[in-house]
Amino acid sequence: MNVPPLGRRIALGALGLGCALPGWGGEAPPRTIHYPRSLRGLSEEREYVVRLLGLALTEAGFAHRLAPSRWPMVQTRALRELEEGTGSLQVTWTMTTPEREAQLRPVRIPLYKGLYGWRVMLVSRRTPDLLAGVRHLDDLRKVPMVQGHDWPDTTLLRANGLTVHTAQSFEALFRLLDTGPAQAFPRSVAEVAWDQERHQDRCVIDPHLVLSYPAAIYAFVHREDAELAEALTLGLNRLVASGRMDRLFQQHVKPLVAPLKVAQRRVIELHNPHLPADTPLHRRELWWRPT
Repeated sequence: MNVPPLGRRIALGALGLGCALPGWGGEAPPRTIHYPRSLRGLSEEREYVVRLLGLALTEAGFAHRLAPSRWPMVQTRALRELEEGTGSLQVTWTMTTPEREAQLRPVRIPLYKGLYGWRVMLVSRRTPDLLAGVRHLDDLRKVPMVQGHDWPDTTLLRANGLTVHTAQSFEALFRLLDTGPAQAFPRSVAEVAWDQERHQDRCVIDPHLVLSYPAAIYAFVHREDAELAEALTLGLNRLVASGRMDRLFQQHVKPLVAPLKVAQRRVIELHNPHLPADTPLHRRELWWRPT
């Protein structure tokens, strides 16, 4: 793992948000920060995170160049490459769990303001009103779902008594939805429109329900990369305090969410057994709520 010298690192606890970072900025050569290249291309919600991370590093005075990894990576591989410190990745973003926080170093600012805990369902084009009569969690337990085999959401849904079928490839999830046995595919309100648009021959967005549970997508770095974690933490906190993170969120993410009319849907709340104790739920400015 190639991590810059300890002498360039900082103790954030000793600094205020307005302090400069010693050894950073113009005095340090730019460091290339690779993030996972997506199998699905750069969607609007992914572009938002790439821009947000770049702004955070700039705000912290951290000389950098953000670049996608050489090859596309599924989530499992990205997490493994980062944990093993192969050098192919320096940062990724994913839903936090206690296991991931033990294996990697989290930056505890929810990048999507908790949007990945707000989920609407994709359903088959043949059954667009499948969920029209669902009022409670017990009703939903009769509907078989589909999720990725290694997604935290899979065990979360099962922990709430839901039936979940899995597949290893993303495209296979849509085949299970189209031909069975799955009948619903929960997706974040930030990504569901992108997914449906690319699979509109197979599915539609359910207009009736939204699932809600506390969840945070964090940036993660290698356990030993304190410098990058501290720069991201400082920069993101500055962006939150100045309102720039909110403005970027409104620019990139709000247009994806607004057509879903989340506030008008029936809400089914779920328990998240994977939520780490250090999740900053007390910081209301970090979390999105439907209006």
